[in-house]
Amino acid sequence: MPCRKARLRRRQLRVHVDIVSSSVSEVEMPAVDYDDGDDVDDEPVKSEEAAAPSESDQAAEEAAEEETMAMMMGLGGLADEAAEEAANSGAKKKRRGNRSAHDMMVEAREKQGERPEEANTDPYAYEARGHRADWDWIFARHYGPFDQTTSIPASCFTGLRRPTKCYASTQEMLQIFWIKVRKIKKPLKWPLQVFGSIAVRDVLDHNRIMVFDRQRDNCQTLTKKDRFLTLTGPTRGVVVDVHPTYVEVDLKAKGATESEDRDLSYLVVRSMPCSPCYGAVPSKLSTLELAYLRMYDCVEAAISVKVRKHGFWPGCRGLFTASTASLEDMEIPLLAFEGDRLPVDGGGRLELSRCVVCVELRQPEGKLLFSAKALRGGDEKDVRRVRKTFTPKKAGKTKENIKIGSCEMEVTVTWSLLPSCKYDYDSALRRYY
Repeated sequence: MPCRKARLRRRQLRVHVDIVSSSVSEVEMPAVDYDDGDDVDDEPVKSEEAAAPSESDQAAEEAAEEETMAMMMGLGGLADEAAEEAANSGAKKKRRGNRSAHDMMVEAREKQGERPEEANTDPYAYEARGHRADWDWIFARHYGPFDQTTSIPASCFTGLRRPTKCYASTQEMLQIFWIKVRKIKKPLKWPLQVFGSIAVRDVLDHNRIMVFDRQRDNCQTLTKKDRFLTLTGPTRGVVVDVHPTYVEVDLKAKGATESEDRDLSYLVVRSMPCSPCYGAVPSKLSTLELAYLRMYDCVEAAISVKVRKHGFWPGCRGLFTASTASLEDMEIPLLAFEGDRLPVDGGGRLELSRCVVCVELRQPEGKLLFSAKALRGGDEKDVRRVRKTFTPKKAGKTKENIKIGSCEMEVTVTWSLLPSCKYDYDSALRRYY
């Protein structure tokens, strides 16, 4: 009998909720026998569409409602909770039911008006500002400040005595080909003196891997004919996965004084699996063009060139590039110089502006193509070119000799697997080094 009474009370509570929230539809009150000696029918009551209720039906319904309310008054807190829930439900339905589509559109426009003006005039810069604020708020305590650069160097596992899958393996990597300023807005004019930073943030340590980094006193001059930025990175392989990889851009155009400097581009570009490998993104006073691609089953290749014999460079310009057999036409500039002398450091090595690329390990796509060109004049009609092909390895070094004119050089490619996270890198260092 207690179970029957409990079912009866729950049923009466549901009836009460329907009566209080009858702003949507009226519920017909079923007849209930309160004799504890009889069984309560748990079958659902079938509702029938009827004409307008008669006076006797209305009187019966009002009597049933009064009887239900009287019964619930004896249930204490349970009745109060049911009444509060019914009132809240009725209020929500009333708010939704009274709003038209026009009212909802007006409300959306009002909310949009509360956003900063930059969100409407320059959404990419507004998104980049939010990206930095979110980073400082969520990730800074785990990975360090926003501007902290990566602590993992290039060729980190070249000397690994046992490169096992526990710590290092081939990875999906991001290859950045080039970045250029496609368009500019007034009051800017060509040529431009550009400084600032471009960095990519990957899944290894979530810190910045610098791609372009120039101070105000070391600007790069861009002309209308040559709008490509001279990239200096990535300084190591960029490991990617299903999570987004961020390219963070903060470039400025130098003015006559520091107060006259202009924001050239301020944005964040997200690379996702199966996302486009090319983007032209407007921000501030320019449109920046980026070419990049996710490549699979890759190893890191660090390139260095040592001059064995100084001699006459057969041209007034020089260009060193690298590419892969799968994307032979997409050449990555490693060094471009003017004059008839090779730019070397104190150790006799070429001062490459960029030296790290990624190469697929699988064959036949897995080939690194190194190219050296000697150019004359403003075009490439009179060219002397030398190409060398390198087959990738999981670890170690590969060396080849090249000769242009009377200049003899040794090209060294250092191969390395990469970890999947910072923990694997730290664990390998503790165990093997």
